[in-house]
Amino acid sequence: MPSRSFLRVVRGPGSTVPVRAAVNPQTRPRTTDQRIVRNGRRWFAVAVGAVATAHLFVPAGLRIYSYVLSIAMVLPCLVYVLRGTERGSRLPWWLLLFGMTSLSLGNALVPSGAPAVVQVLVNAGHALMLAGAAALVLRRGSGDVGGLLDAAVLAVALAGMLWTSPLGHRVHQLGSPVSDQLAMLASTMLLSAVLGAMSRLWFTDRGLRPLRVFLLGLVAGLAATVLEAWMFGTVSAAGRDRVVDALCMVSYGMVGLTVLDPAVWELNRPGPVAVDHLSSRRLLFHSMIMGSGPVMVGISLMAGAPTNGALLAVGSLLVTPLVMVRVGRLAAQRARAEVELRHRATHDMLTGLPNRAELLDRLGGALARERAGGRPAVVLLFCDLNGFKQVNDRLGHVAGDQLLTEVGVRVRAGLRHGDTLARYGGDEFLLLCEDHDQTAAAKRLTEHVQQGLARPFELAGEQVTVGSSIGQVISDGTLDADELISRADAAMYRAKQTLRGLAVS
Repeated sequence: MPSRSFLRVVRGPGSTVPVRAAVNPQTRPRTTDQRIVRNGRRWFAVAVGAVATAHLFVPAGLRIYSYVLSIAMVLPCLVYVLRGTERGSRLPWWLLLFGMTSLSLGNALVPSGAPAVVQVLVNAGHALMLAGAAALVLRRGSGDVGGLLDAAVLAVALAGMLWTSPLGHRVHQLGSPVSDQLAMLASTMLLSAVLGAMSRLWFTDRGLRPLRVFLLGLVAGLAATVLEAWMFGTVSAAGRDRVVDALCMVSYGMVGLTVLDPAVWELNRPGPVAVDHLSSRRLLFHSMIMGSGPVMVGISLMAGAPTNGALLAVGSLLVTPLVMVRVGRLAAQRARAEVELRHRATHDMLTGLPNRAELLDRLGGALARERAGGRPAVVLLFCDLNGFKQVNDRLGHVAGDQLLTEVGVRVRAGLRHGDTLARYGGDEFLLLCEDHDQTAAAKRLTEHVQQGLARPFELAGEQVTVGSSIGQVISDGTLDADELISRADAAMYRAKQTLRGLAVS
């Protein structure tokens, strides 16, 4: 789908001045006028408020219809955003659409007297909506996965503490079965995890309004879940309490307001990238989180409050994997950083080839193996590009850097395993080989370099041809690394002076 920014302009005499340009992400509305969408969003907010308010006053027998209506109103909004979203970015919206559809069907079946079916559909709807919210958070927060995990872990731990002390005790006093308690604990913790990650995303990306609206919806949903658990000891379908129902209706309405926001398309784009480090404070934080659940249970036991071991197990199963994933990501990130630092220390930043220090290290190792084997095997070629200065002077340093990079790519391609091509400095390259047939190896490498440079290079829109002066040196088993390089360098200069392109030392 073609990309085009929407502009609001101020027209003056003979001019059109852009005032605000909305950065257009992967997706945008296809044909719908943005002004119509904004007006529709206002009317939708009014409708949600009216239905939720009316729900507080309608007779108990009619509340289920206003409740189902509040959910069904969101479905066209989700269809709208799906139509304007590219195929690869639709998963969060599909999950939300399926979740809202399942909730609509489940609550619509309440009068039919099939509680088992109703419960399955309602639970599936909540699970799908949580998955959709999590998918949105991960897509927008892909540059800050570590921060999202930290916030989710903290939120889950706080939810566990809430359950271990007042909420869990209240549910136990209401005589709820253990299965219901486990379901409520898991639901509360999962919703808290998504809410915590969404909060982190909002704090790092405050300029995005749909995040704020969606966050408020999650807060309303969590409040309704906790309130219903506190009042009735279970989380069921609509109709148990009008205030709880109204909170749920507001939560669903926030989903519709989110997808009707003109900036909703930004949620499909990765957000700001955050720096993530493994530190002692982070490790201490995660250690405290993992220990918070058992500590709270211990405090409850000492206070004589009832405590269920199954609930503690479920809480630990939800917290521990998140902490382990977080620590694992930090450790992997540190390992990658160490590998990158080692690579930078031993490789040329421009061409990616081994640098002078690495070449000296490999050459020293080759000479040590040669002495241990008692038979000469080291071959060294010193290559200097002919015409490189003219390219730099006429086409500029950017073209010169491109030439060096492409020379490295061409010469490195096709080398045998164990051969080393290194950038020694400037436009100088060294080739190292270990082969007991030294003469044949030197000839092979020389021809390889000449063939690699035979074709012209495309630089700054021009065809450029460069050559190479090559100095060969064959080890006799008595020379050290510095002496070999010095002799190869001298042979290269003789080749450059005689214009033969090749000299042997």
